[in-house]
Amino acid sequence: MSITTELPATDSDFRWRAYALIGGGVLFAIGNALHPLRHSEESEQAATWVAAHVSFSAGAVLMAAGLPLVTAAWHSLGRPSIARLAAVTRALLYAGLAVAIPIGGYHEAFVAPRLSHHEQHAIETAAMPVNGPLAACFLVGFLLLAGCAFAAPNTLLARPAAAVLVVSVLVMGAAEGLPGAEGLWIIPGTIAVGLVVAFAGVRALRDTDASTPRAAMSS
Repeated sequence: MSITTELPATDSDFRWRAYALIGGGVLFAIGNALHPLRHSEESEQAATWVAAHVSFSAGAVLMAAGLPLVTAAWHSLGRPSIARLAAVTRALLYAGLAVAIPIGGYHEAFVAPRLSHHEQHAIETAAMPVNGPLAACFLVGFLLLAGCAFAAPNTLLARPAAAVLVVSVLVMGAAEGLPGAEGLWIIPGTIAVGLVVAFAGVRALRDTDASTPRAAMSS
């Protein structure tokens, strides 16, 4: 299935979004791989603490920028339900990737280390009504993205990749109740998500080189 929608776009638009998917997915995976297994005062002094949060935050923003490439194909199927689901998915992932993760990453990297444990807990409690739903956007968004792929797999996101997303999101969501440090479960899950997104970007470039498709992505 080619990546086409109802609006035209230039090949350069297509390519930069594909590169955004690749770079964003790789940075997201690397940043999470650098993250300590636990959130603690000791972890905040780790040599990789700032690099981890800056890397995966930048990766999240780039993934959001490239996201229309992944959702675009579902708008050309003539199936309104899939198109609507893809639109909701993109909105949720924008909120999770371009808002929640960068704000949280900045706070963890540059604000939290300057606060006492009591101050951090007070801020987290006060921010939970906003941070909780935004974090849920990330998890639910990727679950819906997988749902779109299961219902109508395309050249960028096939069913095996969707299965990886589902398993990763479920593991991340259950991490607090699983044995060991949360990072033992969340970090592999986030790395897997980043690699799935990066691979989608690689496939987009491959398809462009093979057929020079024109894609439409509303920003």
